[in-house]
Amino acid sequence: MIDEFTLFFTSMQHFHFLRPYWLLAFLMIFYIIRAFSLRDDSLAQWRSLMSPEVLAHLTVSGNNNHWLSPQKMSLILAVPLCIVLMGPTWQQQESPFSENNAPLIIALDVSKTMEQADVQPSRLLRAKQKIIELLELRGDSKTALIAFSGSAHVVMPITNDREMIRHFLDALDAKVMPVSGKLPETIIPLLDNLLSITNVPGTVLLVGDGATSNTVSAFKNYFATKSAQLIIWGIGKSGLSKDKNEQLNTELNNLIIPLQLEQLKALSEHSNGRLILMSDDNSDVKRVNNYIKHNLVIVDDNSRPWHDSGYPLLFVVAGIFLFWFRKGWTLQW
Repeated sequence: MIDEFTLFFTSMQHFHFLRPYWLLAFLMIFYIIRAFSLRDDSLAQWRSLMSPEVLAHLTVSGNNNHWLSPQKMSLILAVPLCIVLMGPTWQQQESPFSENNAPLIIALDVSKTMEQADVQPSRLLRAKQKIIELLELRGDSKTALIAFSGSAHVVMPITNDREMIRHFLDALDAKVMPVSGKLPETIIPLLDNLLSITNVPGTVLLVGDGATSNTVSAFKNYFATKSAQLIIWGIGKSGLSKDKNEQLNTELNNLIIPLQLEQLKALSEHSNGRLILMSDDNSDVKRVNNYIKHNLVIVDDNSRPWHDSGYPLLFVVAGIFLFWFRKGWTLQW
């Protein structure tokens, strides 16, 4: 939930009005309604002759001060109406001619711990399924694939062909890696080569179940000097839940190395990145995709028109207008 709010407030930093000069219309309406109120004040000429206490005892209060009156409702109506006219906006319209020019570098952990079955059918197979779902959401966008364990290797350089990435992704496992272990920091030289050929900041998606203290320091130094963003996708469980099969769970706990959650949190915090944990549904895939989209750089970005987001307020205006069907509800101009 916090991440969704972060995305919302990040997008709201671009909030502005397309037609701010319509604020003058609200000031004019306020001045007119104020003039009506002064004109209808029948006690105005007596206020200079009597004290407020005496005047209060000599007059009978009516319902002119009730909030539900034509004048006051007109002022309330002016607020959403002028906001619609001012054209609030915080996002640009998608252009059919725009091109996603920001690359995504997927670094997949294929070490031995990724073959554990605390996530069915295994962490590695589940990670592959999640990556394929992400590729389907992104379409034919620029994507590269790196596999790492004790060493890192470029499986597929930056390409728009997601089917090619899927083909090589299926063949990855711990047996094809020449060096065993778990050293995510070995991907850094490869990231440098892949991102150096692009002119826009990209996204590094690290998919795995752990890291080391050397990884934290290496990533911290690298992302402190780079404009690319880091997203860490944690695959696995930090601990097995207890249920009826408690004995079986105890045996599995003794065999399975849990997700190194604290190391991944430290890696995310020190690298100014974001940590997303695997979920049973596709909510984690959507969150990863949203973070990637937020980092996109669109060609001819300045040519895209801003989306006028004030039109839904017309339903509020129409609802307030229903008061004008009340009997005797009128303003004498």
